[in-house]
Amino acid sequence: MSQLRFYLFAAVLCSIAVFGSGDVATEKTVLIDVPSSLSSAPASLIDVKPSEEPTSEEPTTVPSEPTTTSTTTTPAPTTTSSTTAAPTPKPTPAPAPTPAPAPTPAPAPTPTPAPKPLPPPQPGKWSYVDKATNVTCIVVQFAAQLNVTYTKENSNTTDHVLLNVPVNATVNGSCGNETQWLQLSWPVEGGNGSNSMLLVFALNTTTRMYAMQNLNVSLVPDVFNNASFKEPVELWHGAEWRTPVATSYRCAPAAHLNMTAETTSVVATLTVSQLQEEAFRSAHDAAFSAARDCGGGDVPDAVPIAVGCALGGLVVVVLAAYLVGRRRSAARGYLSM
Repeated sequence: MSQLRFYLFAAVLCSIAVFGSGDVATEKTVLIDVPSSLSSAPASLIDVKPSEEPTSEEPTTVPSEPTTTSTTTTPAPTTTSSTTAAPTPKPTPAPAPTPAPAPTPAPAPTPTPAPKPLPPPQPGKWSYVDKATNVTCIVVQFAAQLNVTYTKENSNTTDHVLLNVPVNATVNGSCGNETQWLQLSWPVEGGNGSNSMLLVFALNTTTRMYAMQNLNVSLVPDVFNNASFKEPVELWHGAEWRTPVATSYRCAPAAHLNMTAETTSVVATLTVSQLQEEAFRSAHDAAFSAARDCGGGDVPDAVPIAVGCALGGLVVVVLAAYLVGRRRSAARGYLSM
């Protein structure tokens, strides 16, 4: 009996539900997935409305879509799932090879500076005084340069060296009756020892003429670079510059004197310019006596003066004779034409 009541109550509820659904008109919105190709179609083609007139048939319910009261619903964007490949890791580049250090170039050898040309020699004046009598027996003045060619050690090549006699060379000498000499000495720059030049004068007591008998030069080995000898070099020259006593010898042009050496590996030439010398003097000062120039033979300066005076006197005599002869002609009555 109780089951009958339950069935009856359920039937009443269903009837009420059916009649209630027919009295109220409701709109149902059905959501339809629209493909992406129709997303640009008008909205009227998308929204689907059910028939407004009720029917006796039971409404169709789409179980998969919920019913909403919203009239317009924006469709959910279609998301295309794609499989993104994992990024391929970039290969780690191999480290660049370390370049080998450039070889350090060897320093260029410093060129040996070429020797500066030797300037021309300066004229110097030297004299020697006899300490016993205080007489300046020798006075010389000249500029001298020595050119020496020599053979190098362990070689067949030759080299040469130029030397000037400095104006500050020290003086030594001797005042003899028939032989006098004067020596000039100067130290070697950057070396040991000193070079020297010796002038020897000899007097002929018969002719009363004197001359330079010898000219000797001594050079220390330090002057020569890599020479084949280790001993001082001795050079000499014979007689030159003959002149009478009480006169000086003068020669301004350069004179080249060939020097003789003890060894055949050395050849030398001495150039002397602006020369004036006097020996066997009896004066106390250092002034030169009357000069005899080179190239004039044995004729001193007094000879030209005497010749000039003689010619002048001859002219005076001729003129006087002419005047005397004319006066005599006038006294005899001859008229001059």
